[in-house]
Amino acid sequence: MKHFLLTFLILKSICSLAQSEKLILTENENKLWFESLKKTELLAEKIDLINNRLTNDVNVYIKWSFSDGITVSRFPKLDSLSKIRKKGFCKPLYLIKYKNNVIAFRIENPIDSELTDSVTELISESNIRNVEIWTDDNRQALYGTSADCGVIILELKKRKVFRAFKKLNLTNWKYDEISNYK
Repeated sequence: MKHFLLTFLILKSICSLAQSEKLILTENENKLWFESLKKTELLAEKIDLINNRLTNDVNVYIKWSFSDGITVSRFPKLDSLSKIRKKGFCKPLYLIKYKNNVIAFRIENPIDSELTDSVTELISESNIRNVEIWTDDNRQALYGTSADCGVIILELKKRKVFRAFKKLNLTNWKYDEISNYK
């Protein structure tokens, strides 16, 4: 029994270390990730990078603070043992765009991997026409502090996919207080 327990603990620690290697926790790691996304030319590879980031960001929580010194902690009430979460710097703002309609969201602190899985299923090569990456000053002029960590604009091919994103209600309190930008 001791050997089984010891083996389990070793495997669990290896899995959590392997899991944390993919996490983007610092400002520098975020910049490097955006640089690799910009350098990638194939749409399928960009989509894979974005989906991996979305999936991994579920394991990162952000402790937000405002300029007046007030700190906002949006921790889930309970984290399960299988979801070991690390404190991160920030997460990008995602814009889902179909013609003149835009949905803005960012995967925030509460753990909801089912909803994140639904988002990553919709972000596929058959649904995405184009991916734009903004890391310059224009992003902050248009989207304010919500865009501090970069903006990823996903242009959709089909209206029904936009409706599916809308049904997910990504701009609710669990994800961020970002209204639909026009």
